[in-house]
Amino acid sequence: MARDFNEKRGGQTGRPGRTGKAGKPDRAGKAGKTGKTGRKGTGKVDKASETAYDRLNRALAPYEKTLEKNPEDAAAWAGKASVFLRHRMHKDSLKAFEKALEIEPENPAYLYEKGFVLLQLNREEDALQAFDRLLEIKPDSDKAWNLRTSVLCRLGQHEKALKDSEKALASNSRLAGAWHSKGSVLADLGRYEEAIQAYDAALKINPSMARALEGKAFALYSLDRPVEAIIAYDSALNINPDNAKTWIGKAMVHLKLGKYKKALEPCNKAISIKPDSADAWYCKGLALSGLDKNEEALGALERALRINPEHIEARKTRNTVSSKLGIDLGEEEEDEEVEERKPEVRRSVWARKESVSKIMKRTGEQAREYREEETKGTGGQERENRGKVTRKNIGKGKEKK
Repeated sequence: MARDFNEKRGGQTGRPGRTGKAGKPDRAGKAGKTGKTGRKGTGKVDKASETAYDRLNRALAPYEKTLEKNPEDAAAWAGKASVFLRHRMHKDSLKAFEKALEIEPENPAYLYEKGFVLLQLNREEDALQAFDRLLEIKPDSDKAWNLRTSVLCRLGQHEKALKDSEKALASNSRLAGAWHSKGSVLADLGRYEEAIQAYDAALKINPSMARALEGKAFALYSLDRPVEAIIAYDSALNINPDNAKTWIGKAMVHLKLGKYKKALEPCNKAISIKPDSADAWYCKGLALSGLDKNEEALGALERALRINPEHIEARKTRNTVSSKLGIDLGEEEEDEEVEERKPEVRRSVWARKESVSKIMKRTGEQAREYREEETKGTGGQERENRGKVTRKNIGKGKEKK
């Protein structure tokens, strides 16, 4: 969906920037053989010494120059907003898009951009208003229906989101992002077989859509098809190895099968990409606990709770591991109160219906069966003891009391 947005943005709002990119100085630098050494050498030195602030100012310069001459140039305001957006300066981007809309209040491209930025700022209700206004002007906007789908998902209105994904596909059945959105909504509704069909439709259009492969992998995992899930996760990681959520998903499959040592590598990879992921640290804690490395597990679980103090399952598992180490935290009653007070979390179209913690709790019985079968096969007492310890760790904090 974000990829679709980038394509739209590049074609609609950055006209001054587009001229600047394709203008004579750049073309001369590439095609002018006689001046090749001087131009290219200077460019390399400048870029090497540029700071992020310098790059921002350089990108803003043509729009600022245009606005000095004509403050009512809507395209220049939109181009400036797009620069801020590329630099993740969402509040500044929103202000610039709003300025562009003051000049051209019914410009569909600017409304689309505004809605997207509001989505980045977690202002879902305002984003919904922007897309609603856009669709009044242009009711067949496939990308607007598509992003409206994600807004409704965040608001927990999945049935309405599903209808919007259908409207996006009715406008453009070749929009891979819309098929992905439909798959995500269906997965959030627990309709995993249908979700896989939607993801496959997206991949037929765009085989390199990593997020569709990741969504398909999760659906396969939820249908207890772990081998296929691993294949799909690996395919997604071959395309985009820098997605922490995909690495966590792969780790979850190994945890489900009781393969704790194998789960550690993807956990660590996810942490290296996104050190502030509570789910990644929680998964690592589960894997270490499964390997009977309880002190290290406790450290990982504590880290998860520092990142997200309301991670209920991480807290329960932390208490279980602490108890095994002889540390009485006395927080079990508090955990129950926190769980009752915890507000409902809004989920985006990219989020899954169940968190890592809930899935691990739900699949604990399957992991136990796997370990017991493995124990019978080897007859090793050490492995059997490890299995007993592990059974207490996957979402079984309360049972230990």
